[in-house]
Amino acid sequence: MSQSSSYQPTPEQLARWKRMDELEPTATVGFLSIEQQDKNVKEFLETDYIQNQLEQTRAYKAKLLKKLASAEEYEQFLLKENQKRM
Repeated sequence: MSQSSSYQPTPEQLARWKRMDELEPTATVGFLSIEQQDKNVKEFLETDYIQNQLEQTRAYKAKLLKKLASAEEYEQFLLKENQKRM
C-alpha cells in the first residue's frame, strides 16, 4: 500500500482563504430588504459613522505611507549598492 501525500495549499490559496474569512461577517448574498437598505442609508448618513470611517481611512493611509517610505529608503539603498558594484 502506498502512502498518499497530504494536501498542502499554496501560499496564494492560504492568503485568499484568510481574506475570505475576514470578509465573511460582512458578506451578503442576494438582495437587501427595503428596511435593511433604509437602515444602511441612515447609518451611512449619521455623523458618527462617517467620522469612524474617516478615522479608519486615515489610519490605513498612515500605515501605507509608512510602508511606502520604507520601500523608498530600501530602493535608495539598493541603488547606491548597485552603483558601488559598477
